[in-house]
Amino acid sequence: MIKSVQILAIPGVQMLDVSGPLDVFAEVNQLMGRPIYQLEVLALDELKIVTSSGICLLAETRLCENLPKNSDTFLIAGSPDMASFNPTGSQLEAISQRAKVSRRYGSVCTGALLLAATGLLEGHRVTTHWSIAETLAARYPTIQVDADAIYIAEGPLRTAAGVTSGLDLALMMVEEDLGREVAMSVAAQLVMFFKRPGGQMQFSRVGKSSLSGRSALQELLRWVTANLHTTLSVQIMADHVGMSSRHLTRMFSQEINQTPGEWLEQARVNHARHLLESSDLTPKQVAARCGYTSIDILRRAFIRQLKVSPAQYRSRFRVKV
Repeated sequence: MIKSVQILAIPGVQMLDVSGPLDVFAEVNQLMGRPIYQLEVLALDELKIVTSSGICLLAETRLCENLPKNSDTFLIAGSPDMASFNPTGSQLEAISQRAKVSRRYGSVCTGALLLAATGLLEGHRVTTHWSIAETLAARYPTIQVDADAIYIAEGPLRTAAGVTSGLDLALMMVEEDLGREVAMSVAAQLVMFFKRPGGQMQFSRVGKSSLSGRSALQELLRWVTANLHTTLSVQIMADHVGMSSRHLTRMFSQEINQTPGEWLEQARVNHARHLLESSDLTPKQVAARCGYTSIDILRRAFIRQLKVSPAQYRSRFRVKV
């Protein structure tokens, strides 16, 4: 039985959010020598869709037309401007109906924002592009947002992180449908990881830890950032501003919703990322400059924050001159 795959593309859609997953499913058809998947792009209104790159897509049908009695896969592609997109009530109802008649449904990248507006994500664990994860969580507090996951499958729901992770999600669904060997063959043909190592936060470009909060806290955070090699504990942070560690913890919780220890580890890992990318320092030297007493402690922090080791991170992101 041929499986339908429908992807909704709104005006300004990111083309790779649409073409990436479709190319994975199309490769299956090529590999198997027969149609396994029937691929279709849906539009909200106008069939001609101008993407974020200016290239035009031509959808097969409109979202509100030809609602099937049952479907296999329905995904919503993301857009760089999705956070400011305001769907109508009828559009949200049409999205909801498509999802409900599909065996599995979900989103790619910022498409999670549009899917969340239907209420279908309430109480679920999902992922989206790291840059809008906080926005999604703030708008919809009942949703558990994992900002690091490449993709998440929960019941019939499938969500993918940023842009190229739509390929990872599609490959995972191919494995669900046809098994590991077929999925691995597709990955080989597309020259992509069968299982991408690590999470998406290793690709984030958040250069500095938050410097928000009252002025006294901002001064402390700037001082710590400049003195990571000697700031070995939260108590040293508290001593610098002349308060107890308990009071400092309360201030951090109120102002930036983190503990001092969480912020300090994030600041250390961010600095270590910069040094691993841009210097020839040994891992031991990087650890010392970031306030870690051993490379093992640095490694454990990297695994917690980025799901990869310092050596793996450097091999992927080292700037070679």
